[in-house]
Amino acid sequence: MPKKIIISEIGGQKIKLSNLTKVLYPTTGTMKAELIQYYIKIAPHILRYISQRPLTLIRFPDGVEGNRFYSKNKPNWTPKWVNYLKVDPEDEITYIMANDVATLAWMANLATLEIHPMQIKATNTKSADHFIFDLDPPETADFEVVKQLALNLKPFLESYGYHPFIKTSGSKGLHIYVPIIPKYDQETFIKSIKSLAKEYINIDKGTTLKINKKARKGRVLLDIYRNHKSQTCVAPYSTRGRIGAPVSAPITWEELKNITSSKAYNINTIFDKIEERGDPWENFYNHAVILHDQKISPKKTEKETSNKLDKYEEKRNFSKTKEPIPDIAKGINQNRYVVQLHDASNLHYDLRLEEDGVLRSWAIPKGLPIVKGIKRLGIETEPHPIKYLNFEGKIPKEEYGGGEMWVFDNGNYEYLKKDKKKLKFELKKGKLAGTYSMINTRGVQWLIDKLDDGDTMSEINLKPMLASMGKSIPSSEKYFFEIKWDGIRIVAIKNGKDVKLMSRNGNDLTEKFPKIVQEFSNQEPEHMIADGEIVALNENGSPNFGKTVGRMHLTGKSAIERASKTTKTVMYLFDCLYLDGRDIRNESNVKRREWLKVNLQIGEHNRFSDGFDDGEQLFSAIESQGMEGIMCKLKTAKYNSDSRSKSWLKIKVSQTDDAIIIGYTKGQGDRSTLFGSLHLAKLEKGELVYYGKVGTGFSQSKIKSLLKLLKAVPVAKKPIKNAIEEEYNTIWIAPKYGCQIKYASKTSNNTYREPVFIKMYESIE
Repeated sequence: MPKKIIISEIGGQKIKLSNLTKVLYPTTGTMKAELIQYYIKIAPHILRYISQRPLTLIRFPDGVEGNRFYSKNKPNWTPKWVNYLKVDPEDEITYIMANDVATLAWMANLATLEIHPMQIKATNTKSADHFIFDLDPPETADFEVVKQLALNLKPFLESYGYHPFIKTSGSKGLHIYVPIIPKYDQETFIKSIKSLAKEYINIDKGTTLKINKKARKGRVLLDIYRNHKSQTCVAPYSTRGRIGAPVSAPITWEELKNITSSKAYNINTIFDKIEERGDPWENFYNHAVILHDQKISPKKTEKETSNKLDKYEEKRNFSKTKEPIPDIAKGINQNRYVVQLHDASNLHYDLRLEEDGVLRSWAIPKGLPIVKGIKRLGIETEPHPIKYLNFEGKIPKEEYGGGEMWVFDNGNYEYLKKDKKKLKFELKKGKLAGTYSMINTRGVQWLIDKLDDGDTMSEINLKPMLASMGKSIPSSEKYFFEIKWDGIRIVAIKNGKDVKLMSRNGNDLTEKFPKIVQEFSNQEPEHMIADGEIVALNENGSPNFGKTVGRMHLTGKSAIERASKTTKTVMYLFDCLYLDGRDIRNESNVKRREWLKVNLQIGEHNRFSDGFDDGEQLFSAIESQGMEGIMCKLKTAKYNSDSRSKSWLKIKVSQTDDAIIIGYTKGQGDRSTLFGSLHLAKLEKGELVYYGKVGTGFSQSKIKSLLKLLKAVPVAKKPIKNAIEEEYNTIWIAPKYGCQIKYASKTSNNTYREPVFIKMYESIE
């Protein structure tokens, strides 16, 4: 049966398209027409990485379940408008290049399910412009193994001045790409990459360069062989010839933490992700640097090579970044230090010690250890100028180290021991004061140890700060605004993997909310105390106080487990008291929340309570949703544990309603001669339905006059079916009077929450 051919104009070229209904991915039913459409749509992104490059095509004429073959040489029937390149004049191979959308569509019509570009471009066929680490899990391991390896390799590569990018392979593993300046011959290029890989393998004994599977002995292959001249690697955004139509997808390093498979994205799902966060590799070529072992040119003078800030300057464009310019300080060393929290592609801490006119610097992924005997990895980076002691601000995203930076701690230090391989020093005056030891394990890798105890978590008052009642919404110049969550106030404590949830009254609620605890235990900080609210959510996302309280009062493991599946609870965190060795309650409200937000991994059960600039608008939205109210928080306020402060104001939404008085309780204490509260009901479908009771809003004179009226009403039988509190102490009366009340919200039983009496009506008759 002849193939059905149509001629379509794509990108200004007329292309013959055949067999468009051919199913290439049977499990998803993906046809060739859909593959062509994918490459047309992805063209603006994929062309960025394959244009002007010689390509190897892997074609699957009968789909992923049929045979495949590699196509390197340009077929003689290739359209004249398709670009091509002969890399080596002595080689017979003429490679296709895809420089436009038309060529992409033409290749897709050939059932090209994989596009593999070289690391060179037509403009410079002698030198690669990036290198690749290919990470594949061994047969006995899963994706988590290569994921952790990638996360370990990132700071290692950064310590050599590189800017690594990450993508899924679309098969089993991950690919790390590192852009470099294309100026090296193949021998220099390979030698440099191999030496770099060997440095890492000496640190991580779970990795190997051995290709032979038996020789690997369960270790992960750190595959650098993609960088040889004859090798290629699948292109970013290329489809793969695997079940499910997966895509080799560029991702962010933050995104990697939540990905569970190399096939996380396919031709249908990748576009939603691009729309959500853009192309994470968009500025790939802007980060090209010199090979790490080629940075000092033999032509440099002795004076030039002695400049300790050369590497610092080389990595930065000071017309874009506001970081301090390179300047070696003159004068006496003042032995100052700074620890900075750095929200770059991976959140980490930087330790800097003043030494010989510069700041000797280390990146410490998990921060300085705060408990004796706990060791942390530190990666020595390039020295920084002295003015970095006070640097805070945002480094542009496309620049080296792009992201927010804050001063986390500072003070003075004293060396107790110093040689090439070992440092011992004492930090003084700062919040992280204590004695530390640093041992150089290899190259730029150090192990940092705490030699004395300095953990102050136990000294933190766990009773939360309280808000005062506000009458009006203050100015947004000094305040920001949050939703007032209608739930259980909680203080969440994380110490390593151990988690405790403490209520406002000091009750341990840890066992009541296992899913919240599990998710919080996986948060990035090793040590943290955060303030928040646990709420149970309705289907529309609004809080349900009754369900939350019900969860809190459950007992028994099986009952709690059942409730965890049926009643979803979320912990909204809005403040932080302690973070990785520092009591941060004296920092400003804004800074505490910034540090909480960058450290918090948002999940199904742990969320950040967002702040808003427009209080009036937020209040209006909350009111329309029938929620409780808003919080107004002074931006500069400190955190005052166990104290009610006007720095935090709660503005509640007051709703009013009319109800029938059906009885009252006998008073006690100061009200022993009066009444305690009024029972309220509403008439619905001819029956009185109970709506709770109100016991506030009465002045002494008002309550006396009301009691006089109520006593004149005939006593009646109980008019409702509900079993209620204080029924034994209740006097039921005929439904003669009504009243108006204001209330915060209604419970799951449809009774008033926080009702306040406003006035009584003369008669409801």
